[in-house]
Amino acid sequence: MAELNYYETLGVSRNADRESIRKAYIAIARASHPDRQALEGKQRSVAEARIRAVNTAWNVLSDPTKRRNYDLTLPDRVRNVAPQSTRPDLSDRRPPPPSGILVPASTAVLWKWLPVAFAVLIGVGLIVGSAYATSQDGPKSSSNSLSVPQIFTKGSCVVVTPGPSGKVALVVTCDKLSSGAIDSVLETPRPCPPPTTEYQLFDGKTTLCLVAAP
Repeated sequence: MAELNYYETLGVSRNADRESIRKAYIAIARASHPDRQALEGKQRSVAEARIRAVNTAWNVLSDPTKRRNYDLTLPDRVRNVAPQSTRPDLSDRRPPPPSGILVPASTAVLWKWLPVAFAVLIGVGLIVGSAYATSQDGPKSSSNSLSVPQIFTKGSCVVVTPGPSGKVALVVTCDKLSSGAIDSVLETPRPCPPPTTEYQLFDGKTTLCLVAAP
């Protein structure tokens, strides 16, 4: 039997977007997790091998650079088609002179350089617009970020609360009211093993697996 490629391992097409691949990975990882199925012996070994395979496939296909390099190794790879540019075509589009009329050399030079000047004006406009948008958005983005980074270690107690961009976890002492103690810290979207409680944080990269606080 031929070995499955990463797309076949996750059951997605080769032109699937990242979100479709992520959903397929989560579904297979949860369904195949040996701890969730209480498997033993050979069945557990098969499930563990399955988990390793889907983790490897997700690690490659979730990264654009790794995925592009992997696609180059496939015999019938799907080539990504570059999207059509919405910018105006700046090629030489000067209209032809009317039949029988001679165009002076100075006018011909003007037509030749007009597209270049037009492109320069567009570039300057984009730079100015981008700088203005950045200056307008700067204070807003800083107000939504956490000023103090959190360091999560196993055994630490945390309080998980909703924030403007998603769930936020704050480290507290375990003698205070908390959401639980950290059993493990995983990279989203890897699922937490039972019987822990899963909390995906606002950064979209961190998942806390909590147990009852001591």
